[in-house]
Amino acid sequence: MSKLNINTVTASAGAGKTTRIVRRIAAEVKERPPEEIMATTFTVKAADELIERARAELYETHQEDKAVRLLGARFGTVNSVCGQIVAEHAFELGRSPRAEVISDDSVNRILATAASEAISKHAPELNHIAELFGYSDPYPPHVTRPDWRTTLRKIIDLARSNGLNADGLQTSADKSVAGFLDLLPKPQPGLTSEKLTADLTAAVNEALKHSATITSGDGTKTVKELIKIRGKLKRKAALSWPEWARASKLKYAKTKDVEVFKKAVENIKRIASNHFGHPQLRTDCETFIRTLFACAADSLAAYDEYKATRGLIDFTDQEMLALRVLSDAKMRMRLAERVNRVFVDEFQDSSPLQIAIFTSLAEIVEASTWVGDPKQAIYGFRNADSALTQAAFLGAGQGTKPDDPLRTSYRSRKGIVDFVNEAFSPSLDAMGLKPEEHRFTGTDRKEDGFKRPPLHVWWVSGSNNDKQSAALAHAVKAVIDSPENWPVDTRKGAVRPLRIGDIAILCHTNKEVERAAASLSAIGIPVAVERDELSKTPHVELAMAALRWVADQSDRLALAELARFFSDDPESDAWLQAVGAEDPDAALKAANPISDALEVLRQQILELTPAEMVDAIITLPPLLSRIERWGNHGARLDDLEAMRGFARTYETECAGSGAPATLSGLILTFEEAEAKRPKSLRPDAVNVMTYHKAKGLEWPLVILSSLHKDPEPRLFEPVAEVDGKLDWMNPLAGRWIRYWPWPYGTQKDNVGLDEAAANSEAGKLALLRARQEATRLLYVGVTRARDYAVFAPSTKNGAEWLKVLDTGTGTADYVVLPKAAEPIAAGPHKFEAEIVTLAAPEDEETAAPIILQTHVRLGREAVVRNPLFRTPSTEITAVPYKIVGRAEIGHRIPIVGDADMAIVGEAVHAILAADDVSAPADARLKMAQDILDRWSMKLLKAADILKASDALNTHLLQTIPGATVFKEAPVSAHIADQLVSGRIDLLVGHPGGYAIVDHKSFPGAGESIDTKALSFGPQLGLYRDAVETATGKKVTNLLVHMPISGHLIEISM
Repeated sequence: MSKLNINTVTASAGAGKTTRIVRRIAAEVKERPPEEIMATTFTVKAADELIERARAELYETHQEDKAVRLLGARFGTVNSVCGQIVAEHAFELGRSPRAEVISDDSVNRILATAASEAISKHAPELNHIAELFGYSDPYPPHVTRPDWRTTLRKIIDLARSNGLNADGLQTSADKSVAGFLDLLPKPQPGLTSEKLTADLTAAVNEALKHSATITSGDGTKTVKELIKIRGKLKRKAALSWPEWARASKLKYAKTKDVEVFKKAVENIKRIASNHFGHPQLRTDCETFIRTLFACAADSLAAYDEYKATRGLIDFTDQEMLALRVLSDAKMRMRLAERVNRVFVDEFQDSSPLQIAIFTSLAEIVEASTWVGDPKQAIYGFRNADSALTQAAFLGAGQGTKPDDPLRTSYRSRKGIVDFVNEAFSPSLDAMGLKPEEHRFTGTDRKEDGFKRPPLHVWWVSGSNNDKQSAALAHAVKAVIDSPENWPVDTRKGAVRPLRIGDIAILCHTNKEVERAAASLSAIGIPVAVERDELSKTPHVELAMAALRWVADQSDRLALAELARFFSDDPESDAWLQAVGAEDPDAALKAANPISDALEVLRQQILELTPAEMVDAIITLPPLLSRIERWGNHGARLDDLEAMRGFARTYETECAGSGAPATLSGLILTFEEAEAKRPKSLRPDAVNVMTYHKAKGLEWPLVILSSLHKDPEPRLFEPVAEVDGKLDWMNPLAGRWIRYWPWPYGTQKDNVGLDEAAANSEAGKLALLRARQEATRLLYVGVTRARDYAVFAPSTKNGAEWLKVLDTGTGTADYVVLPKAAEPIAAGPHKFEAEIVTLAAPEDEETAAPIILQTHVRLGREAVVRNPLFRTPSTEITAVPYKIVGRAEIGHRIPIVGDADMAIVGEAVHAILAADDVSAPADARLKMAQDILDRWSMKLLKAADILKASDALNTHLLQTIPGATVFKEAPVSAHIADQLVSGRIDLLVGHPGGYAIVDHKSFPGAGESIDTKALSFGPQLGLYRDAVETATGKKVTNLLVHMPISGHLIEISM
C-alpha cells in the first residue's frame, strides 16, 4: 500500500471549517477539472451549502465556467456519493443501475415487514424471557420501558454499520454470553432451581402464617409482596427475576413486628439472595442473548432477500457496495481515473464502515482532506465509534503535515469562548487531545451593544419535573416579553432585539423534550419540535377516520369517530346514542356533515391514488373548518401536511417495490409506522431538541437543561467492540457486538449484577466512554450559543453532569455554578454571570405574601368527602335487597378434597370468561383443562365447569328473548361526583335493556345460598347504576350465578 496523502483539519465549534473547505475546493479547481473533485458531508443541507458556497467563491473570482462545471462534481452526503459510485459500477456488481433507494425514514418499516416471519419465529422465546426480566412490570413515567424489539433493531444497525455478517453475529453472541456468564457466580453444587424454589415456598408459607399480626407499614407491604409470590408459586409459575430481587430486600419494622415474622422474613431474604447465582438465571440470560442474535441474523437474511427480489437498496447497502468497488482492483482503477481529490466534512461522525470507505478512497486519489472536530465525536451518533474516529483522525494526520487547527471562534462571544477553554481543557487533555487541538485562541466577535454578560445560571425550582419545566417555560416567556433586554448580534456589526426563534432549549432525552415543549405550549409559546405519534393527534385521527370510512363503508367505528369529532359539545354522547339507534349507520351519517362528500369520494376510489384521496379528504371545507376551530391551526395544518407527505412516500415505495398502492394498504402502513409530527415551520418558535440533535446548529440564546444527568455507561445495551488494538487503517477488523441483558427490571441496585458489571473490564471501559461522551456532548451544548449560554440546573437535583469536567483536575467540582450573585468558577478561573432562581407562578403566588400568622384552632367538624373512585366489588351499602327469583339450572360441581375457595373461584371464573359455547367440544375441553393446570387445580373437572357454562347459556337464551351476551364487559360512568369503573362478568343485552350476571363460586346450600346472594346486592346495584348512566338503558335483572351449586338467583332492591 502506498503512503496515504491525507491532510487533517481540526476545526473547533464555530471556527469557520466550511469556509476553509470552500477555499480549498476553489484552489483545487485551478489545478484540476472540477469533475474530478469529490466532497462529502453528512446532511443534505450541509452538502447543498458546501457546493453553493464553493460555486459562489468561483463566481466572485470570475471563474463562471468552472462554477457551472462544479455541478458535475461529486458533491453530496456520504450516501449520495456512494450511490453514484455504485450506479457507475452497477453491471460489474451484478446490479441494475436504476435500483430504488429506500429512504432512511422507511427502513425500519420495510425491515419490519421483510423480517416479520423471522421475528415471529423467535418472538415466543423472547417474550417469555422478557416477561421474566420484568419488561411488563410497571415503570416510572420518565423511564423508557425496555423492549427486545428495540434491542434487536440496534443489533441489526450495529451489525450493518460494522460490516458484520451472520458469522459475525454468531461470534458476537458467543463473546457476549462468555462475558456475561463471567459476571455471575460460579455454579454451586447442590444449588438447583428446584431446591431454591422449594426453600422459598416453605419460607414464604411460614412467614404468611403470622401475617395477621402485622400492622407496620413495612411489614404490611412485605405481606402483600409475599401473597403475590405465594400465588405464583402455587400455580407453578416461575417468579420473575425482579421478584427474586425484591424478595431479597424485604423490610419489616424492627420493633413493631413480631419476632417470629422477622425471622421468617430474614430466612426469605437469605434464600432469595441466591438469585444472582440461580442456575436458571444463567440459562435465561444465555438463551435471551443467543436468541436475539439469531433473530438478528435471520432478520437480516430476510431483509436482504426482500430487497433483492424487489430491486431495492438502502443507504447502508450503498456504502457496502461502494466498499466492494474500492476493494476490487479493476473497479477501483476505473474510479481512480475519474476522482483525484476528496474532501470529507464532519469526519468525527463517521461510522466504521464509512471510515473504511474514506481510507480506501485515500489510497486511489492524489490527496484527501478530512475536516472534523474530535471534541464533538459522540459515540453511537450515526453509529460512529468516537475512539475509532479519533484514532483515524490523529493517525491520518501523522503522514502529512496537518493544517493549523481552526481555533478562532466566529460564533460565540468572548465570555463563552473563555469559559469553554478553561472548563473543558482538563478533561479534553485527559482524552489525549493537545491544547492546540481544543483551545480557542480567541473570538472574532465584539461586545458592542450588549447589555448583559453571555453566561447565565437559572436555578429551576419545583417539587417535581413538571413544575420545574413550567418554571423554565415562564422564564422563557419573561425573556420573550422583554426582547430589548436581550440584544443579539445581527452578524452585520450591529445588534437587534431577541426574537422567539433565537431561543433553543436543549434536553438530554426525548421525554424531557416533550415535557419542555408541553410546558411552553401550555402558556401559548409556539414550539419548533419534532414529536412522536403523528397518528394520535386529534386532527390526524379525524382525517384518518374519514379515510377509513371511504376505504370500508362497513367501518362503523370510523363513522362513530367522525360523529364524535364533529360534535359541538365535546362532552356530548350523541354519537354513542346514534350507535345504539335502530339504524346506527343512518344516525351516524346524520351527525356527520361530510358523510355525503365521503360517499362521493368512495365512488372515485379506483380513479384516485391513495395520496390523491388523502388530499381530497383533508381539503374538504367542513373538515378544515372543524380543525381550525380547535385552535393552534398552524401546527395542525403542518401535521396534515406531514400526513400528505407520508402518503406520497408510500406510493413511491410501492412503485419501487412493485407492490400495489391501495387505500387500505396506506391506512395499515400509517398505523404501523409511528410517524413523527414535524417541527413547526414558523420562524417565531422556540427550538426544543436533544443535545444530540443540536450538533451542527447554533442560536443566539441557548438554554442548557437536564444538567442533573450523570453519565450512564452503556453496559446493558448493544455496543460495538473491537478485539485488540484499534486499527484505523483496517477499521472493520476484529469488530463484534457486545450485548448483556439486564434481567432485573426496575431493580437497579444491590442485585449483584450491578456491581459485577461495573467492576468488570468492560464496565470500567463503559464508564470511561460514558464520561468522555458526556464531556463531548456538554461541549456541543455550550458551543451552540452565539450570544447567551444559560445553564438551567435544578435546585432539587443539582448539576451532576458538570462533574465530568473534574476529570484530569485532581479536584471535585471543578466547575461550580453559584446560587448567589457570584461568578461561575472553573478551577481558579472566574467568569461573570447573572444568577437567578426560577419558580412556576403557583409557587411564586404562594410564596409572595409574607404575612405574620396567628394560628387559632376552631371547633369545626372535619369536612367529609366521598372518594373519587368507586369500585363495585368493594361496594357496601345499607340499602336492603331481596330475592325475587331462584332457578336451579344445573347440577352441583363436586370438589374433591380441601380446596382454597379463592383459587377455585379464580379458576372457575377464568374458564367461564374464556369459554365459547359455539367452539368444538375438544377445543373447549382443552382450554378449560389448561386453565385448571395453570392454577394447579386438581380438585375440579374441566367437563363439570363446561356443563355449568352450557346450563347458564341455555337458561339465559330461554328466559331472556333476543339476548346478546357480552363477557367481561368493562363499564365506566360518572355518578354524582364520583367515577365508577369495573368489569361485569356477563352483560346480557336485550330489547328491553340489559341484564347483569355475576359469577360467585360459593359452595354452600339451602338458605345460605340466599344469604350469600343478597350480600352481593350492593355490588350488582352499583353495576346497574353505571350501566344505566353510561347507556341510558334500563337494567332489568340482577342475577347471581353460583356454578358450584348450580343456582341462578335474581335479586332486587
